[in-house]
Amino acid sequence: MTLPIEIPLYAIRHGQIGGTEFAIYNLIRGLAATDVPLVLNYGRDADLSPDFLDWTRGVPGISMRRGGGLPGPKSTRFIEEALFQNRRRGDKWAIFPNYFCPPALVGRRGRNCVILHDIQYKRYPEYHSPKRRAWLDFYLPRMLRSADAIILISQSELSLVREYFGEAIAARCDVVPNAIDFVRLQGGTGKPSAEARQMVGKRYILSVCHQFPHKNVPTLLAAFANVAQRDPSLQLYLVGSSSAANRDFVRAASTPAIIDRVHLTGFVSDADLGLLYAHAQLFVLPSLYEGFGMPAVESLGLGIPTLVSNAYALPEVTLGHAGVIDQPRDPAVWADAIEAALASGNRPSSAAIAEIRATYEPATVARKLVKVLSARG
Repeated sequence: MTLPIEIPLYAIRHGQIGGTEFAIYNLIRGLAATDVPLVLNYGRDADLSPDFLDWTRGVPGISMRRGGGLPGPKSTRFIEEALFQNRRRGDKWAIFPNYFCPPALVGRRGRNCVILHDIQYKRYPEYHSPKRRAWLDFYLPRMLRSADAIILISQSELSLVREYFGEAIAARCDVVPNAIDFVRLQGGTGKPSAEARQMVGKRYILSVCHQFPHKNVPTLLAAFANVAQRDPSLQLYLVGSSSAANRDFVRAASTPAIIDRVHLTGFVSDADLGLLYAHAQLFVLPSLYEGFGMPAVESLGLGIPTLVSNAYALPEVTLGHAGVIDQPRDPAVWADAIEAALASGNRPSSAAIAEIRATYEPATVARKLVKVLSARG
């Protein structure tokens, strides 16, 4: 395999692409730990997490190459990635971290690895615009046939690719799970804010997700309303975008009795997120679809009791250590499970924590990816 590996980061707009952003950062941390030389191409400092940028400055073997930074919506990433693709020389690997592998002019093609995080639009087309569905139906089959290596992040996604695109395409894919960097969440960079330190003085349930429809947050809010009637001290913290639209969404989905006990934190630093995980009474991820579900794995690896939906990759990636809800749209079922988990006081065992951490340790995951590139190269 020709080194170094190049990674274009133009798909990232900090805080706008959900967990995919941190999956990319964790993979890069793992690759750096394996001593693979990396060239990271990006547009503007503001596009990346400040914590991640600070970390890159102290890591040997990482070259940061800033250029472009076209103004405009997230879709400008396609232009940036196409320009990157056609500036490349030689046959080095490039890892395109979010499903798009742009076409290359003759004589400009290196080897391309593409990470496809999910094909949710096939299962829940109603959550995607007709324009987006048409684009993905046009583009994905072409990418799946042409990329030199295709990485899926769970066996669940491989099964869906096989179902929708056929066995021949599935055979071109390899499963490499998301890396989880627990060091990042346990004081790796920075210190928790005063606000976060104040928040953890209360009893709370934690969930980490954007308020996308498939995240099923209204069901969680309805379940919390049931639990909160019987537990007046309990709070619900939702880590994710605190845009005006999301604040309105949470208010509309909350009853007057709980509105002052539901807190939409906005995006938080790595240190604040680690602190919020560490002091949670319970972590809940009620999603109807996950290609992976990083927050549930993070919470388990930090020793927090965790409840997830019996949906797609979630039972797989939590390795049997999370409570699994078979009726994810039923608030009463969630409320009963939440109350039972809080009453039991049971937490993941030391063996469970060790298994989670060993499975998703960034360097371990990175070595799996490098092995795939070597085999596909």
